[in-house]
Amino acid sequence: MKLKNLCLSIVIGTIFAACGSGNTATAEDRKDNSVEITAGPVVEYKRNATIAPDEKLPIIIDFNATWCGPCRRFAPIFEAVAKEYKDKAIFMSVDVDNSPNAARQFEVSAIPQVSILMPDGTITSTVGYMEKAQFLQFLKDIE
Repeated sequence: MKLKNLCLSIVIGTIFAACGSGNTATAEDRKDNSVEITAGPVVEYKRNATIAPDEKLPIIIDFNATWCGPCRRFAPIFEAVAKEYKDKAIFMSVDVDNSPNAARQFEVSAIPQVSILMPDGTITSTVGYMEKAQFLQFLKDIE
């Protein structure tokens, strides 16, 4: 019983600590140390904050985790499409284990999840592995 109460206390404490943050990342934050821009066109989001819309471009977000097989298989497709659409959108990869606030903001319940955050704040999401043709079809509205 004591072990059960201890575990429950840890879980509740973790939830309250994560919920209390209230941090928001903006387009300006993407220009500083809050993200790491890799050699390719995909921004690696490394912050535990919510994500604000960009003023001009949609943000395409790949919610994933390092332990997720379908996520790892989708990553090169996401990267290839990001190269093709580099002038039409911002492509962002978010590890749900490192950024739970962003995952909560987009109601991520399964991964991989790809969400489109439009400049007006509207969000469209899809869950599950996609081949390149499926991913391009999902993105058709941003063209």
